[in-house]
Amino acid sequence: MVALSLAKLAGATVMVTLTTADDAIWLVPYTAPYLPLSTRIIHGVLFISTLEILVCACVAVSSLFQWAVVTKKTPNIKWPNDEIILGAIGAAICWAIAIFLFIKKCLKKRRRAAAAAAAAAAAQRENPNKSENERDLHRASTHRVSNQYGSINTNEDEEDDISSSPSPWAVVSFTTLGALDEVSFFPSLLLGGMFTPFDLCAGTFLAACIVLAVVTFFLGRCKPVLDFLDRIPLYGIVSAFATVLTIGVIIDVRMDSSQ
Repeated sequence: MVALSLAKLAGATVMVTLTTADDAIWLVPYTAPYLPLSTRIIHGVLFISTLEILVCACVAVSSLFQWAVVTKKTPNIKWPNDEIILGAIGAAICWAIAIFLFIKKCLKKRRRAAAAAAAAAAAQRENPNKSENERDLHRASTHRVSNQYGSINTNEDEEDDISSSPSPWAVVSFTTLGALDEVSFFPSLLLGGMFTPFDLCAGTFLAACIVLAVVTFFLGRCKPVLDFLDRIPLYGIVSAFATVLTIGVIIDVRMDSSQ
């Protein structure tokens, strides 16, 4: 029993780490060494606390669903057991979120391709005699490492614009906006019984500490790992959990019908 609990806690920690690590690059300037230690600590605590609050909200949503399922059944109808109903709801929500994230990813790729084509056409019109190699060199010299929160300029000569005083609203806002997609499927995992509320809350705390430590101390060494995680689509991770929940529901239905 203890081994199973530890395994679930480890699984929740790994899941949250995988889904949030690649989107935490924005945290780099807010934990930079040139900032006062007190400011860096405040930013780190706000990052962890905001993630925990979001997960607690997911637990509340899951509890509300469970209460609605358990208390609102019609007595005259023979219902499957609660585990099957909650598991089916969790799997359905997971699949819906995975499909939404897939469509969102496809639309984003189309917008980026259209923007790139428009920019290339505009550059060609403005500089018809400029060679493609020269344009590539220009793009490389102004390259910026970007994510959904903004961008980090690779030019070392640019002045840092992060104030030495704490920026609580910025950290809370960026953490919330970045984690909304990641935590959107957490209630379905709770409904499906994959994790307990304690597993998810404790796993989120450990994962947030790991991500914060990596971004603050080991980003240079772990950048290839973060790049690899960034290439893993979130809809793929959600689809994997949806598949597991669906298989669990099918097994529960067969076991319930055989009794």
